[in-house]
Amino acid sequence: MHSDPINWIDPLGLIKVADKGVEGIAGKGTDEQLVPDTFVSDVTTHNRQLGILNRDKSQISGAHNQDAFLESIEMTGAKIVAPKHTDSRFPGLIEYRYQLPARAANGPNAGKIIRFKKAEKKTTYDPAILSDAKVADMSNRAAKQAENYFKINPEQRQYSVKIDGYWFRVTRDANTGKINNSFLSMPPRGSK
Repeated sequence: MHSDPINWIDPLGLIKVADKGVEGIAGKGTDEQLVPDTFVSDVTTHNRQLGILNRDKSQISGAHNQDAFLESIEMTGAKIVAPKHTDSRFPGLIEYRYQLPARAANGPNAGKIIRFKKAEKKTTYDPAILSDAKVADMSNRAAKQAENYFKINPEQRQYSVKIDGYWFRVTRDANTGKINNSFLSMPPRGSK
């Protein structure tokens, strides 16, 4: 016999208990909006930004639009290190492997490339096949779909969602809890 009346009914812990009994399903019915009103414009800007590196300067940030990515490669002095990968199941998606340069910070070679950092992957979309507006719409729908998952699983920071046959990785800010990005991702080869 179970001595805890909630755990045998709710082994996943989704029922929220108030002082006087069951109050409801945790994360359900909350008015907190996790997808900001500016999400579509923010994700469009992120997808088209040029030459911006992430916080630790190990990856090109944003630039999921293929034209923006290729221009960012040129602007940063990065190099593409493997053939681009496409998959007929995901028309318009192109995955690249690239390396950013490491530059000398000071001395006679200051600013010159001294080596290349480890290879990173970037999934981009061809805007001739998937327009910026279409990708922004799908990103927004993925974020909205992930919202309930994040409300029920507040400790999670990433969730993958399939929209119109394409996979999106939806992320949320660790400090605010708000959804801050939703971008196309190429699933591992052989996965469905």
